[in-house]
Amino acid sequence: MSDRGENLVICGALRTPFSFGNRLKALRSEVLLGVVLAELLKKYRLDPKTIDMIAAGSVQQDTKAPNVARIASLQAGFGQETNAYSIQANCNSGFVGLLTVLGHILSGDAGLGVAAGVESMSNFGFRLNDKTGMCSGKAEIEDKLKAGAAGFLDEFSVVDCLEEGLKDQVNDMAMLEVAEVMAHVYGVTRQEADAYALQNLARAVRAVEGNRLAGYLVGAGGLAQDNYPLNRKRMLANPALFSKAPPVFGPDSEFLNTERFAQKHKKSLDSLGFHGPITPTVTMYNSCIPGDGAGALIVAEEERALELGLVPRLRVISWASVGVNPVVMGIGPCEAVHAAFTRPKTRRAQGLEMDRMDVIEIHEAFASQALSVFKESEKKYRRAWNQEKVNVYGGSLAYTHPLGATNMRLVTDILSRFDEDPAARYAMACGCAGGGQGTAFVFERYER
Repeated sequence: MSDRGENLVICGALRTPFSFGNRLKALRSEVLLGVVLAELLKKYRLDPKTIDMIAAGSVQQDTKAPNVARIASLQAGFGQETNAYSIQANCNSGFVGLLTVLGHILSGDAGLGVAAGVESMSNFGFRLNDKTGMCSGKAEIEDKLKAGAAGFLDEFSVVDCLEEGLKDQVNDMAMLEVAEVMAHVYGVTRQEADAYALQNLARAVRAVEGNRLAGYLVGAGGLAQDNYPLNRKRMLANPALFSKAPPVFGPDSEFLNTERFAQKHKKSLDSLGFHGPITPTVTMYNSCIPGDGAGALIVAEEERALELGLVPRLRVISWASVGVNPVVMGIGPCEAVHAAFTRPKTRRAQGLEMDRMDVIEIHEAFASQALSVFKESEKKYRRAWNQEKVNVYGGSLAYTHPLGATNMRLVTDILSRFDEDPAARYAMACGCAGGGQGTAFVFERYER
């Protein structure tokens, strides 16, 4: 452990509201991220020349804004001397952005940086695949379209990039399929998943209506607060809506019915120790939906932050990033949290465990996924997750999940919670990612 690692701090944070297919739809990723970066400079009175680097997580970086971090930073008022680059690590992209900035500080390459995340899933597009391999380019495609649709689809296939992106290509599994496999492997029932999703929504509605997250929000596209929890508020008055929702892999499913699901995943389920019948658990109500949004953190070496007059809020005292079986990719936080506690990165984190955490944030892609993490953590490591401390403002199930940006929300939620509870000292944030990855961070309230 180097002494330099003892002095990593977060001095500020901002994010846009999260939404999907609503007012943020008109704002592409570079615009969303630019809004956050520009306001970050303004709110924290930062001279952009003092910022050494920006690392932003973003899952789908299209050709209109390649290296979205660089484009957004220049448009937001950062100078050309501030290096900025983008990172793709699926749903952990924002966390890997934070790891990247920390790495630059630890190496001495930077003293002050910005870790960020952004996604505009409303703007995920479509792609034409040339089946014949004979197409010479854009002009030929346009000519074929002008000539009429007849025969066009014999030569070209249309790919939904959102659907394609939410899939484990190695195992040919949509993330919804992973969630269902996890429910069966780790023993999560439909009733448990629905109850968790209902509680999650109730917490989010209370947080939004109580204006409890406003300290770290910057409006975008005319949207001042997260609107998805409020759009679903009516469900709280009628919890039966959760239990009545049709299962994604039910017997009548057009996507993949129960019988075909069992056949497709028999080998994986057998290898993971599940041999019983399939009882569909996953629904659209106990799953997160795509989202749009952006967020950013000011990350610094403590001495540099104090030199610039910044006020540190959190110390980053441990972290871990791990790989897990892609078939149960959502179990990643179980292993990442274990590594963060048992292989602490600083002296401040030595001896800490989950029971010392005052605030716990986990990205829950699906209710079955989060519950699997809780169950497996307790079974494998005897590590209990106190549900009174987990996602007290709700989570991804309620707010939507803009892939690259969700990790930033977890940290702003920690800051909001620390503002509310002056006695809170330690916090943990973690998430999973498609392909079988987990990342976790342990934070401590900053005290000089």
